Amino acid sequence: MNEWAGVFLGVMAVTALVQCAFLVVAALSLRDTSRKVSEFCARFDSEIKPTLEDLRKGAANLRAISDSGREQAARVEAALSNTLDKIEGTIEGVRTMIAKPAATVADLAALWGGLRSGFEAYRATDPKRRAPLTTPRRSEESDEHLFIG
Repeated sequence: MNEWAGVFLGVMAVTALVQCAFLVVAALSLRDTSRKVSEFCARFDSEIKPTLEDLRKGAANLRAISDSGREQAARVEAALSNTLDKIEGTIEGVRTMIAKPAATVADLAALWGGLRSGFEAYRATDPKRRAPLTTPRRSEESDEHLFIG
């Protein structure tokens, strides 16, 4: 059994050496990767962070512009509403100013039309000339003037 113990001990020593070699290779690879990550972080800080800061400033400016635009839109809406109200009032005033004289003109036109129709009717029925009225002489003898009937 002693022989087998030496063999196993030798196998364990070889595996320990192989394992140690893999750990050294992994440590060296990890150091290179760490150096690359550090370079990337430094480049990120020098290139990307200022860009992100500019984006933040731009977003703040856009927010301010949007707020200003909203306020201007509210002012324009109020001005348009006020203008439309004034236009509607003016239209109603003009309608009132035109409707009253138009009604008067319509009444005058109706009166004139009635007068003209009356004159035309009067002219159309030309009265016949009557013979002059002469009162017949009544004789006192006639009783016709006493007759009612």
